[in-house]
Amino acid sequence: MKVLLLDPAFSSVPIHDYLVGVGHEVWTIGNRVNDPLALSYPDRWIKGNYNDTDLVSRVIDTYHFDMVVPGCTDVSMETYVRVALQPHYHYTLESDQILSKKPLFRKLCDKLNLPAPHAVPIDQLPSRGRYICKPADSFSGRGVVVFDSADRSAASDAITHAKMHSPSGQVVCEEFIEGQLYSYSAFVENGNVDASYIVKEGSRYDQFSVDTSYLVDDYNLYFEGQVRASVESVCRNLGLCDGLLHVQFIDAGDRIALIEMTRRCPGDLYSSLIEYSTGHPYAARYASYFVGHKPPETVSTRRRFVLRSTIKQASLDNFRGFDLELGSGLFSLVPTIRIGEKLDPSTNMRVGIAFIEMPDQASLERKYLEMVSHSNY
Repeated sequence: MKVLLLDPAFSSVPIHDYLVGVGHEVWTIGNRVNDPLALSYPDRWIKGNYNDTDLVSRVIDTYHFDMVVPGCTDVSMETYVRVALQPHYHYTLESDQILSKKPLFRKLCDKLNLPAPHAVPIDQLPSRGRYICKPADSFSGRGVVVFDSADRSAASDAITHAKMHSPSGQVVCEEFIEGQLYSYSAFVENGNVDASYIVKEGSRYDQFSVDTSYLVDDYNLYFEGQVRASVESVCRNLGLCDGLLHVQFIDAGDRIALIEMTRRCPGDLYSSLIEYSTGHPYAARYASYFVGHKPPETVSTRRRFVLRSTIKQASLDNFRGFDLELGSGLFSLVPTIRIGEKLDPSTNMRVGIAFIEMPDQASLERKYLEMVSHSNY
């Protein structure tokens, strides 16, 4: 079968490799000439913006693609549902909008009585309390601001800042819940969680963007049950087909709060973190649902204690390579930028993904704490 993968960036490489490995002819589309799949397979790369649904639809008709697979961006999933070539993975635009647009997701949480922050209309902010304002449709923590609602000027500035980072100009304000961020990544079949992973996530460079994480074995069973029940409730309510549902949530100590849910594959090689840690073929299983294959078997059951670290740099110079202070245990380093590319001095640019293996869970936790304690924000 001929497959169009919407995302030629580095996080989609494991998805691409699985699809090729099971016999499909895989093409990619994207507008960045330096993306790994564009460089590695130029004869099967189409230059174009996969956010342009009309363009993607024309490409599908011109090249006679049989199936489309979204990669690791929200845009790729939205385009997937809009082009409506879904022989195996049936997912509606309405459901995708509910999950991907923060105000709609908050309404769903209220409707289903799920544990989630309470959203407040921007013209009805209480006179006191800490709140967080987010763009309704941005990603990677962009445009997010925490403020005290007693300071009306700060509240106004936060809303203005969030709107600037929202393509739609919409924002959501909700109670700020302090605690530890986790992700719960679940493969759902027949409305029930079949396999799931909990990952502890932290930030070293940007407060609201994850860059350091590891798989947790012994998470609170009660809270895990709450997240699992929430996932299954959302699946039933939206009538979701089999596949991935990825959740981010805050553990506040005495309760949890769901932050977001998405059906796309998480980026920054999250799939490799799960595969290195457990042997479970995460990227392959994600992609299998879109092309009608049976989910692949686990290739190894040996538990490895692996930390994933996104390396970022901000500089006036061009990228000249890595100056690593990661210590022993580094076993994989994936560059995400080429030597000589221009760095942005105004922000921390992602330049690589490092995977570090520790001997046991305790040393893994210590390594994580060591890295996030040296934060740059």
